[in-house]
Amino acid sequence: MVGQRFNVERTAAGQQFVIPGTEKPRAAPRIKYAREGCQLVIPGAEQVSNQTLLARIMGKPLRPRVGQRGLAGTSLFGNARPN
Repeated sequence: MVGQRFNVERTAAGQQFVIPGTEKPRAAPRIKYAREGCQLVIPGAEQVSNQTLLARIMGKPLRPRVGQRGLAGTSLFGNARPN
């Protein structure tokens, strides 16, 4: 004999059998948004102060913003070599 394949659930309509996998889905959690003036702000998109922005920039490693150009064919200080 096979075991019970259904879950028994008590509802307002009485006791009912629920087939596994067909349960009532849970509601998505409500997200509370911060207010800035009369608008809601998406988490992570709020405006940061200059001090916080500078702290973030200072925490990052230094890297060049523009690639270096090669100086092929020129001397060290830009003076042409005598032939």
